[in-house]
Amino acid sequence: MSCVGVVLAAGGSTRFGGDKLLLRYRGRPLVWWAAEALRLSGLEVYLVAARREVASAAGKADGVVYNPWWRLGLSTSVKAAVAALLDRRCIVWMLGDMPCVKPSTVSTVARRCREGIVVPTYRGARGNPAASCRDVYPKVFELEGDVGLRALFGKVPLEAVEVEDPGILIDVDTLDDSEKLSC
Repeated sequence: MSCVGVVLAAGGSTRFGGDKLLLRYRGRPLVWWAAEALRLSGLEVYLVAARREVASAAGKADGVVYNPWWRLGLSTSVKAAVAALLDRRCIVWMLGDMPCVKPSTVSTVARRCREGIVVPTYRGARGNPAASCRDVYPKVFELEGDVGLRALFGKVPLEAVEVEDPGILIDVDTLDDSEKLSC
């Protein structure tokens, strides 16, 4: 099967002090913008969420995976998505708090996914979304705690692809980040 997009949207927003994914930016919730980049790139969109409000705020999705174990860290969301999408050739991982990623970047990362993990870089700095190919899935189930694919760097092939998209480096972790957000 083909490549799909997954929005990781099950976190606790502890540094933000509230559910940042529901924060309005340019008239839409932050999580909507992350999902929209996947939709506009032509990928099927799946969400990993802990709450229905966040899943609804993301807009049209092809599926939602609810993660009741989200408090145990990011790894539980990554594992839940892989378990639900094992038949897919690759997964593009979009963080729900990244509203500035261009759909063309998503397409580039998805297209380059042949083995291992593909990460975009902007002026040499690594960002998101990353893509993991099917050969990485068994390693995902070894992840524990609050870690994502970065914990697999050095254990699987890694390809960095330079993109003209500063949005790959922009996320919202704090209220201060949201006040400075511009894309």
